[in-house]
Amino acid sequence: MIFGEALYFVFLAVAVLVFHALPRAVKPWWLFACGLALYAYYSPAFAWLLLAETGVVFALSRGCCRRDALGRSAFGLGLVVTLGLLGAFKYGALLDRTLHAAVDRAAALLPHVDWLPRATALPSFPRLYLPLAISFFTFEFVHYVVDARKGSLPEHRLRDFLAFAMFFPTMIAGPIKRFQHFQPQLAETHLTADGLAVGVQRIVVGVAKKTLVADTAALWTTPLLSTSAMRAATRQELVVALLAFALKIYFDFSGYSDIAIGSARLFGVRVPENFSWPYLRTSIASFWRHWHMSLTSWITDYVYIPLGGNRLGLPRTLGNLVIAMAVSGLWHGAAWHFAAWGLYHGVLLAGHRAWRHFVAEPLLRLAPEPAAAQPATALGITAFPSAGAAVWGLGRLVAAVAGWALTFAAVTVGWGLFVMPLGRFVEMLGRLL
Repeated sequence: MIFGEALYFVFLAVAVLVFHALPRAVKPWWLFACGLALYAYYSPAFAWLLLAETGVVFALSRGCCRRDALGRSAFGLGLVVTLGLLGAFKYGALLDRTLHAAVDRAAALLPHVDWLPRATALPSFPRLYLPLAISFFTFEFVHYVVDARKGSLPEHRLRDFLAFAMFFPTMIAGPIKRFQHFQPQLAETHLTADGLAVGVQRIVVGVAKKTLVADTAALWTTPLLSTSAMRAATRQELVVALLAFALKIYFDFSGYSDIAIGSARLFGVRVPENFSWPYLRTSIASFWRHWHMSLTSWITDYVYIPLGGNRLGLPRTLGNLVIAMAVSGLWHGAAWHFAAWGLYHGVLLAGHRAWRHFVAEPLLRLAPEPAAAQPATALGITAFPSAGAAVWGLGRLVAAVAGWALTFAAVTVGWGLFVMPLGRFVEMLGRLL
């Protein structure tokens, strides 16, 4: 991966030194040139696609804010271009395989029905190579088009958008940034001793996470990577493999995020944090508020809330959670097990919301926290909490520990869906139970 190569850090050092030596008006153009050069080096076949899409998105955004038919057309076309390219390159082959498999299955079940088409008679979707980082820059472009339509983007020039689109520290692996947060920083970028120290520290920590922890944990994940290895593993080895993968994916992804965040700080730019101790959270909802936070925020703002969020009653809220997480799952990869992983987490989030609504909140109303739950002081003497407050505190501690254990177990088992096809995952569950 790009962030693990020495060439990246040489490129970063040169880019930062030149950036801070340039006049302020030229700096956005330098960021654009650096991002395009880095992308063209690693993905020369698709640099033209990224450049063309960037130009189209900017041009359409100029008309999105109009409150007439032209504005609606520009907005719709912007979504069609961005999501259409993502769909064609990333999901076209998946839909093609699924359609052909469904037709084959129908023909096998109904061999005497002459009018049913055969898979061999269906046209095949052309096999396309996946452009580097298309998922990340597509989500940033969708955000830009939608917020241009809302009229919530600040005044800016072409150079500002080009710097945003081609800001290479976040182009390849996120975090997913927002234009409203990024653009004002371009006018005030300067490198301080504190920014340099923080940036270098984050990069070093990120490299250590990736090379020392994630790559080491990956050595224990072999039973998850093939059906034969899974079948040869014992139950204990499968549990260890799932735990190792949980560590690997966290330290791998958070390591890349640290490198990206640290690299951005060297330019004087702050980008969103992506992880905040997610495996220590005591509910699945809290886990997702602290895991890949920039993606969770994007899914919330551009999928969950437009679907209705929690404004249309509990049943609709639960459905919106499942749909939003299914989108999140497919964003991670073009395979049905990724969609299943997203649906799995959507069901967990819906179950947590239903638990709160039907069980936790009614219990809190029936047994509110005792007034003396906090230590009282009088004349400088600390009073011991009442027995009721002590029991309440103990209950909260037990609930927190139980919540953490259930959340961590559910997330860890779910990583099996993330890393393996559905059939193998079901077989693995049978081995574990």
